[in-house]
Amino acid sequence: MSTQNEVTVNGGGRQYGTKLTAKGAAALAACILEGTKLEITEIAVGDGGGAYYEPMSSQTALVHEVWRDEVLSCEKSVLNPNTMDIKGVIPSDAGGFVIREMGVFDAAGTLIGVCNTPDMEKTDAASGAGGKLDLIMHLVVTDADAVQVVIKSSLDAVSLEDVRELLKDKQDKLNGQEGQVPVFNKNGILEAQPLEQLLEDKQDKITGQPGQVPVFNKEGVLEAQDYSSSTVFAFAEEDWGPPASWTPEEPEEGEEAAAYDGSLGYEISVPAETHKRKTGDFGFHVFHQVDGRYITNTWVAIGTGANYDGESGTVTLSCSAPYPGKILFVG
Repeated sequence: MSTQNEVTVNGGGRQYGTKLTAKGAAALAACILEGTKLEITEIAVGDGGGAYYEPMSSQTALVHEVWRDEVLSCEKSVLNPNTMDIKGVIPSDAGGFVIREMGVFDAAGTLIGVCNTPDMEKTDAASGAGGKLDLIMHLVVTDADAVQVVIKSSLDAVSLEDVRELLKDKQDKLNGQEGQVPVFNKNGILEAQPLEQLLEDKQDKITGQPGQVPVFNKEGVLEAQDYSSSTVFAFAEEDWGPPASWTPEEPEEGEEAAAYDGSLGYEISVPAETHKRKTGDFGFHVFHQVDGRYITNTWVAIGTGANYDGESGTVTLSCSAPYPGKILFVG
């Protein structure tokens, strides 16, 4: 029979479940009384000493711990608000053992919860059949709001290959276009968004390389691009002016000078201290402001050019008709 702090599953005559340890329950109770939070920081697995056993609330350690690392994530169960689903990941280079038990620990190293599991073999990479193994431990507590799971592991640990694997089955649904990136929206659903939005949300760490982001190229395939030295320059429609090559005609005496007719296009000068490019070997993405939103692939944005003056370091933007927008310098 399970109590309010236990999760029990029957499997082939054997009982598998999770228990809050006595020390874990005491630590949680103290946090509730003091108005603080119990910090869970690590997750560990063991081989149970080579045999099945049923966990006990009196345990202060796993029977035989074989691996431990920081907790990767934690979510409240949608079925039970007092159940916390705590996740860890055993990397491919760790292994060579059979998992029969798991435990989670607080910042002081106290075993907070323990569970037993059906035998799960974890091979290492040297065996030729190694791979990552996801762990999820369901921990029932009396007050989930009194528990804080400390996530120290960073998304920097996620490789571009991991991202591609994650998006593999969804990429065709994104309708990705050049310069767009896959981003989770507020509803947790992947959608294609302009690179500008991703930079604002600071999700450049998703590839595992500082300053790199996964971007759809012109073939609609995800690839890593470096935006660590990117600079955004915003401009208004009135910032555009006649090109330097245009010379106004002298008006007849008593007449006003004729306004520029736009026949030679328009230009904006961006000084070196603004665009921060060291040479003319750079790329850029142009965003056109329409109804308060910045979009790409409009005829105006596509028609924008950028010329670098090696002597002054100035970049001159050119276009056929003035428009408000932004330009993102990269490289």
